Amino acid sequence: MARIITVTSGKGGVGKTNLSVNLALYLAEQGSRTCLFDADMGLANTDIILGIYPDLTLEDVMLEKIPVRDILVKDYMGIDIVPGSSGLERMANPRPEELDYLTKALSELEGYDFLLIDTSAGISRNVVSFCMASSEIIMVVTPEPTSLTDAYSLLKILALNGLKGSVMVAVNQCRNLEVSSLVYSKFKAAVEKYLPVKISPLGTILMDDHVQEAVKKQKPFISLFPDSNAAKGIKNMGRHLLKRDKSEFNDFSVNSFWTRFLKLFMDPLQLGIPRKAKEEPGRENVIAARTNESVAKPERAGVISRPADQALKAAEKPKRSGESEVNDIPLILERLTQGISNISTELSAIREILENNYRAMP
Repeated sequence: MARIITVTSGKGGVGKTNLSVNLALYLAEQGSRTCLFDADMGLANTDIILGIYPDLTLEDVMLEKIPVRDILVKDYMGIDIVPGSSGLERMANPRPEELDYLTKALSELEGYDFLLIDTSAGISRNVVSFCMASSEIIMVVTPEPTSLTDAYSLLKILALNGLKGSVMVAVNQCRNLEVSSLVYSKFKAAVEKYLPVKISPLGTILMDDHVQEAVKKQKPFISLFPDSNAAKGIKNMGRHLLKRDKSEFNDFSVNSFWTRFLKLFMDPLQLGIPRKAKEEPGRENVIAARTNESVAKPERAGVISRPADQALKAAEKPKRSGESEVNDIPLILERLTQGISNISTELSAIREILENNYRAMP
């Protein structure tokens, strides 16, 4: 039975792949049989970060029917790697029969203690399916307002589709631990207030120049700079995972995981709040009369909403400053994911408030 952990994020550029690679290496260093699966179908990055250029990838499994064992990068510093494919549209949008074959082929990946799945960023069918099928989820965020709002949007979509498990939050690229604590506490407050999802802290990775230096050298920073702040953050996260009580999650066989993934991918997924839910009496009180609309962001979830005059008027109100802006973050996160058809005005106002607060952090 493997612990299958999906590493994801609401937006790109938050260091998700770097975290996945280095975390996998640490787990292997501690004696766990570990496989890293690059699930960014179309824009794979794991091989680039590590400076490995495999001859065969997931593309060959899907299109050429190559066995998975033949594409594995075996024993790279103690881990096995399933390389993704870059720049192929078919991989990003597989046909049902291709996906069916791929999932059956990937069922061969047995015998690991950990299977870490590095997804693409954002809200898409494959990201939601990986998250829903996994026994554990790591959500990577940074202190940037766009990272927090997009992560919240992804959590909301997962909640709409019935996510039952908890989500571990990894805060990356922080100036100090005080910033990390503030970011996590405000993010948790928003999630607990508006979503039926449980989150818990996994750890923090501080800003560290060694990370970029390692990327340039195409080597993992945990091995190149084992005493760096970033490496210490990864080690703390790895220790947290190894100590985690197994009653908090379900161990799955690889075969059952891929079976669930295929079903989730093929079945209809809810990517927005249905009209009936929007019209429930009293729902407007949850948003404190700030907006009368409640749908996911159109550009993220493929949902088109009606105009919301109240939301537009609220976006035009003068900005508040100081601690009041910090306390507004949970409400702002909720309002953002509820969107309006002409969302650009609201986005501008919301992000200005969040960015002012971010600059004011210690």
